[in-house]
Amino acid sequence: MGHPKPVQARCIDMPRSLTVDAVIIRNGKILLIRRKNDPFQGCFALPGGYVEKDEDAKGAVIREVEEETGLVVRPLRMSGVYDSPGRDKRGNVSIAFLCEIVRGEPRPGHDSSGVEFFRTDSLPGLAFDHEKIIRDAIGPSRKKRVLVGGVFNIIHPGHRYFLEMAKGLGDELVVVVANDKTVLRDKKKLMFPARVRAGTVESVGAVDRAVVGDELDMTKVIRRERPDVIAVGYDQDEETIRSLVKKSGIKCKVVRLDQLKGYSTKKITGE
Repeated sequence: MGHPKPVQARCIDMPRSLTVDAVIIRNGKILLIRRKNDPFQGCFALPGGYVEKDEDAKGAVIREVEEETGLVVRPLRMSGVYDSPGRDKRGNVSIAFLCEIVRGEPRPGHDSSGVEFFRTDSLPGLAFDHEKIIRDAIGPSRKKRVLVGGVFNIIHPGHRYFLEMAKGLGDELVVVVANDKTVLRDKKKLMFPARVRAGTVESVGAVDRAVVGDELDMTKVIRRERPDVIAVGYDQDEETIRSLVKKSGIKCKVVRLDQLKGYSTKKITGE
C-alpha cells in the first residue's frame, strides 16, 4: 500500500503556538511516526508536539517523543527554528532538536498510529516542512568533520601545526577544550577558564569552532558533534580515545598526528 500524499491546507488566521520536533537517528536511519490525526492524517512526520506552559522546549521534546514513540531521548542540540507562516495551517512555530535514544523500543502511542525507521535516502512523503528539518539537522551532504581535544592553556607553534594538520583531514575542524574541572581533576595546570581558552583556540585560522567538553561524560561531545575523524596529538592516549568512540556508538576514524619538534606545552609552562 502506498503512502498518503501530503496535502497542505491554506493558513487560517489564529494565534501562533510553539511546538517541538525531534530528529532521532539510529544506525543511520531517521525515526518517523505515522500521524493519527489531521492535519496530514496518515502521513509520516517527525515526532513532536506542543510546548506546555509549565515546561521548556527540551522538556517538551522529551515528553512528546515518549508519548508518541515510547522512547526516552536526550536532546543533543537545537537544529533549527521554523516559523514560515505557511508551514502549518494552524500557524505553529517549531523548534527542532537532534536527539539520541537513551532507552526503550519504538511503539505507536499518543497521536501516532505507527513508528518506523527510514533510510535518509529513501524517506516517504513527509508532513509539514519535516523534510527540510531533517536536511538541516543532518545536512544533505555534510562536510567531513574532524574533532580534536586538549587543554590549550596557551597556543604555541606546535599547536598551530597540529591544528592545521588536523584540518587537512577533513572540511571542518571542531576543537574540544577541556572543562575546568576536568583539568583540575587530572592534576594539570589551569591557567585560564575554559571559555577564555576556547576563544583563543577559535582565533586560530584552521579552527571552525571550539566547544567546551563535558565534565563527567566525555562521549557526550562525540555524540553531539558526530565527527568523521578524531585526531590525537603525539602525547595523547590513543587507546582511551578509541574506547570513548566505541562507547559513544559513533563510527569515526582515530588518527595520530606527529609533533612539531622543539615545541611542547610542558616545557613552556612547566606542567
